[in-house]
Formats: sequence, structure tokens, C-alpha cells
Amino acid sequence: MIAVLDPDVASAISPSPSETEILARLQQTVSPSRLTLFLQCRLKFFFRYVARLAKPKTAALHVGTSVHAVLKAWNKARWRERPLTLTQLHQEYARAWVETDEPVTWENDEGEQMRTGWRLVETYFRESKIPESLKPDAVEVPVEAELHTHGLPTLIGVLDLVQGGVIIDFKTSSTTPNPEKVAHTTEVQTSSYAVLYREATGQRENGLELHHLVKLKNRSSSSRPSRR
Repeated sequence: MIAVLDPDVASAISPSPSETEILARLQQTVSPSRLTLFLQCRLKFFFRYVARLAKPKTAALHVGTSVHAVLKAWNKARWRERPLTLTQLHQEYARAWVETDEPVTWENDEGEQMRTGWRLVETYFRESKIPESLKPDAVEVPVEAELHTHGLPTLIGVLDLVQGGVIIDFKTSSTTPNPEKVAHTTEVQTSSYAVLYREATGQRENGLELHHLVKLKNRSSSSRPSRR
């Protein structure tokens, strides 16, 4: 049961539909990100998904969203067997950068932040060693697993990339990740993705990789700290 705030506070922030309706909907489906946040902090979960309190979009989140968009375009082009040039990929990145409906809180110069994001992309293309000619199994595919027979909500999620039966998820970071810590903090996400993949394909995944694009002080790097 999710703890309810003081009635006076709850009534002031309660959106429409009612809190009861929101809770009912949240119990119909569940995603890896929602599960992770609920286990980390139930109060944060309440603020984000029940009270629906909005907060400014951070520069780091905007960089991550833009980087993810160009990686999605790159992988979809490979899936269509029509690889994009570096110039076309930069155009995709620039388009994603300006297409945002939310105001961004810039801690530093926006132009420098934009260049940092693109350096992440260039470094990943250089270091990932994934051939342009290698066709992915799936890109940005929404999947779900019906778990009602187990007394659980429907599990939903989106797989960034499936390559040779390996589930790949992209993340941006400002520090080089510790493999053991990452394996622990992403356990809910990786386990959920494995369940979703098996439900969708009827097969067991060949592995799961987290590809981290790291923003270092003077350069960028790419790493794969966790593989199952």
C-alpha cells in the first residue's frame, strides 16, 4: 500500500482523475522504471506517479534524451538496411536537441552541453565495434507480459535494441560506472527485460548488455559494464 500524504496537502496537489482512479490504473500495468522507483523510495513514487508533480528537465536528462534519439535512428536505419552517414546522424541529433516540449534547466552553456552529447555519440560509434551492416533483431520495440495468473499486473516495457538475441540498453552517465554496483542497481530492469523478451519470443535471451556512454571531463568514453 502506498502511503498517503496529509489530507490537506493531498487535496491541494491531487490532480484529475482522482487519486483512487490513478492508483487503480497504476495497478493494471507496471514498468521496470516504476518498479525501480517504488523500491528505491515510495515517497518519490507517490510524487511522480500519483500526485504527478512536474519538475524542470535537467540538462543531463536532455542530453541523454537527444543521444538516445540518434542511437535509435542509427539502429532503425541498420534494421532497414539503409545505414545513415555521420552527417545524417548529426542532423538527427540536432533535430532531437531542439524538439522538446519542456523547458530545460541549463547548469552550463547550452552549446557546450550539445557538443558534449554529440561527442558521446561519436565515441560510441567508434568504440562499440557494431558493424553498420549487422541487422538488429528489433529496435525500440514495445513488449508486454501478462502476469495476471500470478496475481500481478501486466508488465510493460520498451527494449532499446536486440542484437543476435542479446538485449541492449543504452545509458548516459557522468562517471565511469562500477560493474558490480550497476548490476545491483539495474537488477529489476534487466530481470524485467528478460521476462518481456521471453514472453514475446518464447525463447531465452542470449545475454543482456548495458551500454554506458560516459561524459568525462575532457573526453567521452563508451563501456559495457554489465552483461548477463
